[in-house]
Amino acid sequence: MAFTHSEQKALSIIPHFTGLLSFCGSGWIIYEVIKDRKKWGRTYHRLMLGMSTFDLFQSMANGLSTIPIPRGTEGVYNPMGTMATCTAQGFFLQLGLTSSFYNGMLALYYFLLISSGLPERKISGRVEPIMHTTALLINFAFTFTGLGLDLYNNANLWCWIGTYPSNCQGSSGEPGPVPCERGYNAWIYRWAFFFAPLWFIMLVTSVLMFLLYRSVSDLFPHAWSFILNTNLVATDS
Repeated sequence: MAFTHSEQKALSIIPHFTGLLSFCGSGWIIYEVIKDRKKWGRTYHRLMLGMSTFDLFQSMANGLSTIPIPRGTEGVYNPMGTMATCTAQGFFLQLGLTSSFYNGMLALYYFLLISSGLPERKISGRVEPIMHTTALLINFAFTFTGLGLDLYNNANLWCWIGTYPSNCQGSSGEPGPVPCERGYNAWIYRWAFFFAPLWFIMLVTSVLMFLLYRSVSDLFPHAWSFILNTNLVATDS
């Protein structure tokens, strides 16, 4: 369904503000971690630094909205870019998925620390390097593969994984009026490089948080009994 001119304008302008707010929030977290050397020594803060860094890239790309889309593109409000700027925006938007991987690693960190009782020292020495490697390598592979396959094209609201021209053959798995010059079968790569990994991360994170909740819930009655007994002993004394 085609957007009206007013809808195109609103969808183009709003991300400038939301992207700026997200950029500032991520930047502040990075600043808070970097300025305090004590935080560098904790796994939690290093994971937060990684997550915020890639969210910063994604926020910047989102905030540009339709500006990097090639000038003269029909059905888009205020396109001012070139194919190069469009490719760059798509690259950084896809790179931002790394922040979701780091979010999943944070959930794993809390699960190991609280539910499994693994000491911070062991998490930092044994598990954390695997966390960073996994978060970085998987999405770096997706992002650079997309760059090599010319997948980053106009996606109406920004540049991301898409076809050029947008209505070309293979743009949605159905025949089109013209052959694709770039991004053939982009709909498959959207699922393979973004939606499927993102949903998998959400599922794993939800499971880890549920298990963490169960662990804390099982401990709460014992902790409450300990507090009551301690208060009774103090009162009797």
